[in-house]
Amino acid sequence: MRTASFVLLGFSLLVVQAALGVLVPLGDWAPNLILPIVIYLGVANDVHVVRGAMLSFALGYLLDSFCGSPMGLSTFVMVASFLIARGAGLNLFMRGPALQGLTTFVFGLIAGGCVLALRAIFEPQAPFPLNDATQTILGLVAGAGTTALAGPPIFALVRRLDALVTRRREETPA
Repeated sequence: MRTASFVLLGFSLLVVQAALGVLVPLGDWAPNLILPIVIYLGVANDVHVVRGAMLSFALGYLLDSFCGSPMGLSTFVMVASFLIARGAGLNLFMRGPALQGLTTFVFGLIAGGCVLALRAIFEPQAPFPLNDATQTILGLVAGAGTTALAGPPIFALVRRLDALVTRRREETPA
């Protein structure tokens, strides 16, 4: 039930983002709403590594499906982000909204850089003009910035959902 609730939340966030993206085209400013969920899974003590990696895989696959990027690109980056968050032990950094936003910004830069690097390696043509590196860097920072702004509310939503599902599971008689 808990796993399904995380996937359903990710799907719902992507549907809302896609619907709003039709009304307000964000381009480079589009946030990655899945990344805060993946970071939360990485820092949660009660999420097993295998389960968290599988959830990150499923959420990344949903992101690939929604954004039209090559299948496996966001999937790989989300699983790698989960493993980095798990390995870094960021529990101390996730205490307040400012630190959550900062952590999400750093992870947004890393994830965006990984996506750019993988596209540059595996796609026949570069996804960005070679003579305009400044525009590419500004787009990367813009996406990470909007992801950082969306991070704390998504962390709060995931924490509430997790507490609700855990409480219901504990209340159910065995």
